[in-house]
Amino acid sequence: MNEPATQNEIDYGTALERASDEPVDDSEVELNRMISSIGFGKFHRRILGLCGLGWLADNMFMQCVACILPRVQQHFSVSNGRIGLMSSSMFLGLTGGALMWGLLSDRYGRLVAYRWTLVVSAAFAMLASFAPTFGVFCACLFGLGTGVGGNMPVDGAIFLEFIPREKRHLLTLLSVFFSFGSVLTSALALAILPPFSCPDDDQVCDVSKLNNGWRYLMVTLSLITMVMVVLRNGWFSIYESPKFLLQQNRRSDVIIVLKKIVRFNGGTAKGMTPSLYDRDHSDSQDVANFESSLISPQTNTSSADIARSPSLSSSDDMSWLEWPEDIDEPGRPANQPQTKPIESRIRSALDFRSHMRALEPLFTPELRRTTILIWLIWSLVAMGFTMFNVFLPKFLESRGTPDTQQPLLATSPHSKQTAVYRDALIYAISGIPGSILGAWMVDTRLGRIYSMATSTFFAGLALIAFAMTAKTHIAWLTTLSSSVFGLTSSLMYAIIYAYTPEVFHPSVRGTACGIASAMGRVAGIIAPLIAGVLLEVSTTLPMYLSVALLWLSAASMVALPIETRDIAT
Repeated sequence: MNEPATQNEIDYGTALERASDEPVDDSEVELNRMISSIGFGKFHRRILGLCGLGWLADNMFMQCVACILPRVQQHFSVSNGRIGLMSSSMFLGLTGGALMWGLLSDRYGRLVAYRWTLVVSAAFAMLASFAPTFGVFCACLFGLGTGVGGNMPVDGAIFLEFIPREKRHLLTLLSVFFSFGSVLTSALALAILPPFSCPDDDQVCDVSKLNNGWRYLMVTLSLITMVMVVLRNGWFSIYESPKFLLQQNRRSDVIIVLKKIVRFNGGTAKGMTPSLYDRDHSDSQDVANFESSLISPQTNTSSADIARSPSLSSSDDMSWLEWPEDIDEPGRPANQPQTKPIESRIRSALDFRSHMRALEPLFTPELRRTTILIWLIWSLVAMGFTMFNVFLPKFLESRGTPDTQQPLLATSPHSKQTAVYRDALIYAISGIPGSILGAWMVDTRLGRIYSMATSTFFAGLALIAFAMTAKTHIAWLTTLSSSVFGLTSSLMYAIIYAYTPEVFHPSVRGTACGIASAMGRVAGIIAPLIAGVLLEVSTTLPMYLSVALLWLSAASMVALPIETRDIAT
């Protein structure tokens, strides 16, 4: 039997019903049960990996901006007060990208953003590597951010909408890819930047010949992104989200997608229970009736046609969700809507009023507090984290010369740079366990809310320790404190990224997550500019401001009214 709904689920369902001004469709509940009956198989592991590539690319380029910032500053002779424009340009693009791709994914499907975000990212990364001036480079970073900005909100929604309720905690594992993006860039930066950059403290270096390591790093990351494009759009394709299809009343498409998933997983639905139908009384007509509950009455596919399909027998070795033999890959149902002309699509995409109407469900009395707090949390966390993370290499370089007990580093003309990028790599690696730990913590008694609030609070403590140890010039203490911050901040972000798409209904999930991500990106635009000004006063002042912002966000997390641990959406 199905487990009874908890009070949290009932309250949340009521909020969704009022937010959408119409009752929650029973077919949506049935779809969740069907997805659970399929289980977690090979298709879902592939989805995890392919969506993870988008998250990897996001942090890969963000870490790239942090790593090359000192080198670009030297290359174009940019002051501390203006160098923040570099990361702000990237975040401005990320903001626009998050908004644009999030809205498009709710109106035209998740696959639109999924297929094009990395293409745009790779193209602008390659252009940035050839930038002749600082202004052109910032413009290319804006374009790069526009592509990268759609990865996290859209890819997270795609993964969440394919996996069964029992496996929703695995959404936090996407943050493992996010951490690996930082590790990959930091490792490449350690290998590429020191040998192809001006020597330490060399003020007369010919930057056109000796300081092109940052260009080589951008080219390398662009090529890596193109490989991801091939993997996501060429070798391994995915299907449109069944929950998006259901919201568009393309219910026969939902059945087809689910059948394809079952066939991909091996041909048999796992965990089939009497909650779907009674096996003792399941003949082909019963199965047809069950399937028809998800098919619109206007569809051209009748229950009798489904019943006649030989793949829907009640044999023990043949699932009721087996893909019909009369639908060829990549088959589409007869009732699929015709593709709109390009002019109509452009007009629809530029229809500002319709986009604003899409926000109305987010501000009903039942969801207004959640929406505002979520967007506030993303803004505060992003500002606090970015203010430290973007300038980490500069913070490390400002602590003084490398430890004299390392003679090999001390005799190298790039000893300080090598030490900085080595520590940045350690910092990046420390974030990987945090992402994995998040997948476990969210299902403990702490739940989503108190897990992310706790991790955010300790991230602030770690940042205080880093600021204090940076003044001592003791390298191992600085490295240890930065690693603790990397662990706790990764844990914090993993849970935030999991909670946000869970708390919003699929009909507005892409828009809500896109705006939340955009709010974080806006904060990311402001943070480097503020940090650049504060650096003129003190190298530790931006870090203490980051602590205040993180702790304020932790208080906002505790104020969230909906715990999503026991909610299936």
